[in-house]
Amino acid sequence: MRLFILLIFCLPFIGISQDPLSDTIKKLDSLETINKEQNPNYFGFNITPLMSGIVTASNDYNVKVGAVYKHNFGYKNLRFGLNYLTQGSNSSFDYYVPLHTSDSSIMYRYFETNYHHYDIRIGFEELRGYSDTRVHVGADVILGFGTQNSNYFHRLFVLDSANRYSNVSNSSDQNINQILQTEGSRSTSYLITGLDVSFGIDWVLNDDFLLTFQVTPQFNYYIFRSENLIDPFNEYIQYGNYADFKLGYFDLNLIYKF
Repeated sequence: MRLFILLIFCLPFIGISQDPLSDTIKKLDSLETINKEQNPNYFGFNITPLMSGIVTASNDYNVKVGAVYKHNFGYKNLRFGLNYLTQGSNSSFDYYVPLHTSDSSIMYRYFETNYHHYDIRIGFEELRGYSDTRVHVGADVILGFGTQNSNYFHRLFVLDSANRYSNVSNSSDQNINQILQTEGSRSTSYLITGLDVSFGIDWVLNDDFLLTFQVTPQFNYYIFRSENLIDPFNEYIQYGNYADFKLGYFDLNLIYKF
């Protein structure tokens, strides 16, 4: 564990020791030579945080809201980002399971999960091409914190006179009423470490603005910190540190150059 964290923090310094910001490629670019820009500072925001959900057309999707600062060194940009990540959903629950059935009623247990992560990212990107469009490949070290949240609750459906199941808030059975009034929840706090790799296209709008279309898969390792647990029906399995890999982040950044 300590070696993993040490490696993550050492990667930027290893890159700098090899002079990653120098223009190592001296030949002409496919469009023209890239020199250090007259306005080398970039500042921008991700203007489509819900794009992942629109593209996948799914009920649950990754949402990423962020701001980024870059400094141009010709063929390379040094960059620094602040991000908030969560899960968007078009539904109030993720899935459900039946608990009790009879000839005229059925009870379900519903489960819902979400996460709230905050992180900073430091890295650099390599540029190719320079005109109205150009492409880049970059990498960042990730450090942050966040929570994973989950809860479950119950709903009772009773067959009505129209032969349809309707949701009701109580039952004549006191045991069922007790279950209806009982909920579970878990909130787990983590330290977040990781790496991301980005592949993007920069579309230069004018001398001051550009749009960046970017796909950013990321690997994270979550280090357990603390947990608040209410679990009357023993639904949750406790776990500590874990790794995760996400492919679904698409960023559309509007950048101002100065």
